Amino acid sequence: MPHRAKPNVILRQWEMLKLIPNCDHPGRSVQDLAAALETRGYRVTRRTVERDLDTLQQCMPLELNDNVRPQRWRWQKARSVDIPGMEAAEAMALFMMQDAMRAHLPSCFVDALQGRFAQANKTLTALARAGANVRWADRVRVVPSHVVLKPPRIATRVVQTLQRAVLNDIPVEAEYRSLQEVRPNSRLLFPRALILRGSSLYLIAHQQNGGDSPHHYAVQRFTSVRLRELEAWPTTSFSLDQFLADGVDQFGDGREIQLRARISPELHKTLHDSPLSTDMTIAADNDGTLTMTATVRDTWALHTWILGHAESLCVLQPMDLRRALAERLKEAAAQYR
Repeated sequence: MPHRAKPNVILRQWEMLKLIPNCDHPGRSVQDLAAALETRGYRVTRRTVERDLDTLQQCMPLELNDNVRPQRWRWQKARSVDIPGMEAAEAMALFMMQDAMRAHLPSCFVDALQGRFAQANKTLTALARAGANVRWADRVRVVPSHVVLKPPRIATRVVQTLQRAVLNDIPVEAEYRSLQEVRPNSRLLFPRALILRGSSLYLIAHQQNGGDSPHHYAVQRFTSVRLRELEAWPTTSFSLDQFLADGVDQFGDGREIQLRARISPELHKTLHDSPLSTDMTIAADNDGTLTMTATVRDTWALHTWILGHAESLCVLQPMDLRRALAERLKEAAAQYR
């Protein structure tokens, strides 16, 4: 069987090179490497690993760190060899993320990761054949805590053009149809950022003659996008961090409010584990009624959260929010009469 033994040696040594850490790491001992190789299906003795390392050191920038005990192997500082591959932990992380990514990312983004997903699955399959402990693949799943809408279909060319425009501050001439419009209309936009919210991708951009505030544009609603590199860029400043901090990305005016509401004991337990804000407090009255107070931003997301807990929460303040929610609940209840 000599013709089969040689490829096995090469594969084993290739796996071992991937296991050796960089120079900023203390390194891995011969015993550690032998144990790691065994999880990958290569049963070897310490002596075999030592021989492999001695051989590889002659043509690879490897070094033996003798400042620690036991001595450990690592790459030299001037490493110039790139060993492609995937560790078991990385493969498992990608495996766990596949479903979540498919549920939240547009298909054009997920397609770009298919190569990594395929490599992760291949790595886990190889580990399973080697008898390694890969139970995580059968015992753990990532599930959303809310209803997840299927990602909208987005033209790859549109995304690629918008990405280029955002990264290079290039205006675009776009055909875009909003929810209120019957057909697409032409717009001159100055792209500022891309935001993935749930399963929907949004372009944040200033629009020519559209005021100083940036607007959201659902990327799936663009029918065409063309770069306008010679168009002058506006002097209006923009900070994505500030935009997010203001809560504008969650729709609504994003103004900060002091929310005060009666809550049920069941919702109290949930909020105790996952507070609504950093300054949230919950106090019990003499009759046992629970009142929550929290500083939050008045956004569409907040309204959705409150309505989702309608039977467990009653807004007391501010009054304009209370009235708006009461009207929505009244209209919703009317549909069930």
